[in-house]
Amino acid sequence: MPPKTFKCKQCGNCCINLSDAFQTSVSDEEIALWEMEGRYDILEWVNSIPLGEDHYIHDIWISPKTGDDVGRCPWLRKLPKQDKYICRIHDVKPEHCRNYPKSREHAEKTGCRGFE
Repeated sequence: MPPKTFKCKQCGNCCINLSDAFQTSVSDEEIALWEMEGRYDILEWVNSIPLGEDHYIHDIWISPKTGDDVGRCPWLRKLPKQDKYICRIHDVKPEHCRNYPKSREHAEKTGCRGFE
C-alpha cells in the first residue's frame, strides 16, 4: 500500500515516464484476471516469455504494433481542459500500479506530487 501521508493528485507523472516508476512485468494471477474479465485490449500489450515448465515472465506495455516497450502507459488519459490524468484500466490495473508509490523517495524519483 502507498504510504499513509500520500494523496494522489492525478498528475500522471507515475505513468508518463515508465522507466523510473514501475517494474515491467505482471504475475500469472494478473494475466488470469485479465483473461477472466475478457480484457484482451490489455492482454495485447503483454509479451509472455516462456521460461519452461509452464513458467512465464509477462512483460507489460509492449506495443502490439511495433513489439517495442512504450515509455508512457497506454492506459493513461488526460482529462479534457484539466491538468489531471486518469487510468482507463483503474479497476483491473496491475498490483504495482495499485501500490504506487513504494515510498516517498520512490514518489520523488518519479516526479509524483502526492506528498505536497
